[in-house]
Amino acid sequence: MMKQLIPARWRVQYKVIQRSTADVFTGQRSRLVPFSPMGGSQLQQFTPQVTIAQPIPATTLSENKKHNLALAVQRLQNVVVQPGAIFSFWHLVGEPNRAKGYLEGRTIIQNQLKADVGGGLCQLSGLLYVLSLKAGLKVLERHPHSQDIYTDATRFAPLGSDATVVYGYKDFRFKQTLAMPICLRFELSDRAIRAMLCAPLPIPEYAIDFQRENVDGGIRVNAVRLLNSETNVEVLHSTVYQTKQAELAEA
Repeated sequence: MMKQLIPARWRVQYKVIQRSTADVFTGQRSRLVPFSPMGGSQLQQFTPQVTIAQPIPATTLSENKKHNLALAVQRLQNVVVQPGAIFSFWHLVGEPNRAKGYLEGRTIIQNQLKADVGGGLCQLSGLLYVLSLKAGLKVLERHPHSQDIYTDATRFAPLGSDATVVYGYKDFRFKQTLAMPICLRFELSDRAIRAMLCAPLPIPEYAIDFQRENVDGGIRVNAVRLLNSETNVEVLHSTVYQTKQAELAEA
């Protein structure tokens, strides 16, 4: 009850301060990737090593979503991630508010599909999650959606490949475990988004699969790395999704 009496803006700021303080005490703060995009001839040295493309589903708010994605991409494009550094989605993108030009987009709030400023950025963080798995980077923080709002016919990415982000509350983070610097690069078109992990030298790309099984009240998805066969796998993450509600899928 007391929580509801505190303005939402204050609660977010409290969470931001709480997270920042924790980063200082854990030593992560000094290792967070700063906004320092490379340019000039250095860009040519970094070529795409792992690439993922996804369609952008057409919805009543898809134009706003593309607008929001473009703003966020500007904060991630060609930013160098050095070995040992920690990539934080929100540390680079910052708060997605109206003052920065963000519009309302679709998002899940308390298990309900709603419109909120900055909505739609979860497709970007989801792409980063899959890139991290394919490149063998160490995922430090990833949060799944509470609901699977798609059907197999409308799904634009495998179930289990999502990574929701909520400013102040849920971040996406990975540790750069490769022996060379990398950067992230994106191409955004009217109907699709392409994410690329770039490096100055070739890096191995791991085969990743998202294996589903029905459980009581939902579906469990294991994100696995395929080793030398489809049955010899390493489970990286396991997520249980509540059974999809039809009204959410149709919204």
